[in-house]
Amino acid sequence: MTWDEYLYETHTPEQLHGWANSLAYFHFCRAYGGHSNDGDRLLAALRTDDPAGVLTTLGLPVKHIPPGTPQAVPGQGYTVQEYARFPSPIPGHPGLDQPGWVTLAGHPAHVWATATTLTISVHDATDIYAVSESAVAAARAMERLLAPLSAHVIDPPQNDRNCVCLHRSTAGEVSGS
Repeated sequence: MTWDEYLYETHTPEQLHGWANSLAYFHFCRAYGGHSNDGDRLLAALRTDDPAGVLTTLGLPVKHIPPGTPQAVPGQGYTVQEYARFPSPIPGHPGLDQPGWVTLAGHPAHVWATATTLTISVHDATDIYAVSESAVAAARAMERLLAPLSAHVIDPPQNDRNCVCLHRSTAGEVSGS
């Protein structure tokens, strides 16, 4: 299978172009596939050294990790239930827990922070491996919350060929970049 066949396997170039034109901050990111167990998604990323401030601006709760809270020990085995009880500190911000799955602008999203970035990932509400028209509508609603943070947007949010921005060339055909 060629790259173009894979890229357009589930969505036509015209559909991806339409989505790109309707979104300011989110990009369609095609799954890596194979053994990655990932799915297609819409992704936005923000540059920040203050994840708590960005979360507050987005109307999301800031989860603080109290000092002395037990942490998972690398190399030690845990059941799924045991591991789920541990917080997941934001790198560079050990007192803050990862937002994870949240409701943003009334829609499900996955928010993850590093020491310098915060990403927002949107999937279909019933199939987390897919992007649908409803996921695009959810991303549009979320973009209203991102507008005050537009100076912090990282474009593209994922700098590889799987994260696409489609545009019309002067000849009118759809092309990817």
